[in-house]
Order: sequence, then C-alpha cells, then structure tokens
Amino acid sequence: MTPQTPQMPSRGGLLARLAIAALAGAFLVVCVVMPAEYRKDPTGFGRLTGLLELSSPHAVPPAPPPATDAAPATGVAADADPKSASHLYPATFKTETVKIPIGPDGELEYKVKMKAGQSMVYSWEVDRGAVYYDFHGEPADPKQSKSYMEVQETKSAHGTFVAPFDGVHGWFWLNVTSQPLVVTLKLVGFYESHGLIK
Repeated sequence: MTPQTPQMPSRGGLLARLAIAALAGAFLVVCVVMPAEYRKDPTGFGRLTGLLELSSPHAVPPAPPPATDAAPATGVAADADPKSASHLYPATFKTETVKIPIGPDGELEYKVKMKAGQSMVYSWEVDRGAVYYDFHGEPADPKQSKSYMEVQETKSAHGTFVAPFDGVHGWFWLNVTSQPLVVTLKLVGFYESHGLIK
C-alpha cells in the first residue's frame, strides 16, 4: 500500500486560513496590544481584563537620599538619638536558672519584683508534656493587674520584657497532663527580687 501524497488545500481553503489569521491578528492588536501598550481601548476588552492598567502611569517612590559621610555605617537612622539606645540601672544585673517541678494537674507561679523601666530576657520550657501558661503583672493596686500573654497549651516561651510599672511580674503554669514535669526558667536582666509561689 503506497502512502498517500498530502494534497495542498484549495485556493478557497488558503483564503479562509488567511482570513482567520488576519482576524486573530487584528483581535490581538486592537484588544490586547493597544490597551496594554498605548492606553487605547476601543472595544472595552482592556478595561474588562485589566490590560488597561498595564499602560497606566504609576507613581514611582522617591529615591532615598544619598548616603553622606555623616550617616552612621551601622544602619541606624541619622536622626536617632544615641542616648535613647542606652539605659543605666541602679540595680545589679542578675542571671539565674530555676528548675520548677510541677505535679500532675498541679500549678505554680514564679514572680520577680521590678521597677518601671527595668528589663529582662526570659526563657522557659518543660521537659515533657505541656502546660497552660499566663504571664502577668501586678502593681500596688491589685485591681490594675495586667496579663501580658496567655496560652492554653504550650511547651515553652522565650522573650524580652520591660516593666511598665513598679510591682511584681510573673509566670503561672498549670500542668495539663497527668504526669509530673519540670519547668526550667532562665532569667537575665534587672529585677529586685524573685520567688516561687505555690
């Protein structure tokens, strides 16, 4: 069986294909290129499809001023007050690690006494299971107590803290498991005193 020789389309077929290609090209130019490039949308297709926005002028943010010799090399803003980055405390710098065992379904609270503006870094985690956790502060007036963070079930927390007022600030843990666990609390910073409350 000899393979059939492909036949060329008739003159009418060629003209039909040429007409289809011309219509497709005209559609692309009028409906796509003109709205996207020249902001001309005679058919409304560019506005409908969002192509018109491509040719819309967009505000360019101003360039940052060039760096000068007076600008700090550390990335700190030139108008920042260097004195605001440093604080002196009359209290002694402290660092400690406390291990706090909590029995099944038990609860404990650890507090530190701080003056307004004193700061510390803290980190705690449990050796197993999970706890309910509340970090809060109590000024002289107990009615003004404030909760800083509350988590229903977690294994650890890490952060920094600056006392907003004179008073005691502490962590409350509730063992939500039926197994004993140990909370390891690490404190670094400035505070007056500390203690465990059962």
